[in-house]
Amino acid sequence: MIKRLLKRNVFILMSGTLFAQLLPFLISPILTRIFTPQQFGEFGLYFSITMICSVFITARYEMAIMLPKEEHEAENLVGLSILITCIISCILLVLILFFKQSIALLFKTPAIENWLLFIPISLFSIGIYQALNYWNNRNEKYKSIAFSRVARSAATSFWSIIFGFSGLKKGGLILGDTLGQLLSMFFLFQRTKKDNPIFLKSVNKAEIKKQAVRYKQFPIYNVSSGMLEKLSGHSPVMYLAHFFNESITGFFSFSLRIISAPSTIVARAFGDIFRQKATKIYNEQGNCKKLFKKTFFQLLMLSLIPFSLFYFVAPDLFALVFGEKWYQAGKFAQVLTPMFFLQFLVSPLSNMFLIAEKQNIDLIMQVSLFIFVSCSFLFGYKYYNNPETCLFLFTFTYSLKYLVELVLSYQFSLGKK
Repeated sequence: MIKRLLKRNVFILMSGTLFAQLLPFLISPILTRIFTPQQFGEFGLYFSITMICSVFITARYEMAIMLPKEEHEAENLVGLSILITCIISCILLVLILFFKQSIALLFKTPAIENWLLFIPISLFSIGIYQALNYWNNRNEKYKSIAFSRVARSAATSFWSIIFGFSGLKKGGLILGDTLGQLLSMFFLFQRTKKDNPIFLKSVNKAEIKKQAVRYKQFPIYNVSSGMLEKLSGHSPVMYLAHFFNESITGFFSFSLRIISAPSTIVARAFGDIFRQKATKIYNEQGNCKKLFKKTFFQLLMLSLIPFSLFYFVAPDLFALVFGEKWYQAGKFAQVLTPMFFLQFLVSPLSNMFLIAEKQNIDLIMQVSLFIFVSCSFLFGYKYYNNPETCLFLFTFTYSLKYLVELVLSYQFSLGKK
């Protein structure tokens, strides 16, 4: 029974996520002929700052929504996440108003200064969406999640093209992304209210305080580890912007946009389902090693050949599909391929850190990762002054991290110690 449900739910989420990622991929040849590498670099920097800030926008309480046995407890965690999102978004807006120029100068990208004001809007959408996503995942409303991802993708793609053709190339990618996030948030909220008309009715001050204390390890450990993980993952954009130029940043950002699509399409869908099923099995049986092994081999079979082929053809493929000026982005994608292959395998299974409540170990790993990633860029720039060398060292560091994470995740799946 669990096997059939797993396949059905993975298919629903994969179908929605597939379309959501396929659409931006299909319009990428259009976008690369509208926007320059420099403009992609500006968007990449904006996106990286937003993703780093998204870690603390809910204080990570949304990650606890899957865990309570009682529905009203989970519902109050949703309310807590939304409340924190509203407060932090307002605080960030004030801070950016005062420091936007300093931030733009720090990354040697003055053109992004005024566009930084859209970050609190994006974060507001992301925070509420994350809470709703975990709630719907908990209640197995996979169609709602899938449709919301399609809505975001379609809106982002549509508005990016419209802004580009209308002459608003400066910030067009940023505006398109922001509108897509807002639409997906409103869509998922409406679907959630439709499925459960009394959604959030049980939320009250006393229960919110109770859940905030009960799951205090999430802001204590997960915000820190998540922040370090995001810094490690998005710091390349910042280092490239600071050490080199906006075009190099654009090539890297675009290569991430393309090569990360397979990971998002399949691994994220597997991750959502694995988290939901593994949590249930782990709580009932004390371990979920069979589900862990099954999911690992499914991911391995799906990814080995495609990633191997992509590694050998990436530079020429980029030049052919996106235009000759994007050949360098293909070279960057080639360097990053081993890292993304391991990410594809490990990221769904790393939910075991959350399920087994091993956030303290995750924090130690993220601290180490951030230090080594920073060192890889500083070393590569100082001794080679070459972006490809920096990215090679970055890939090597991250690949080691994923291998360690895989081993630990499997150990956690074996049972409560």
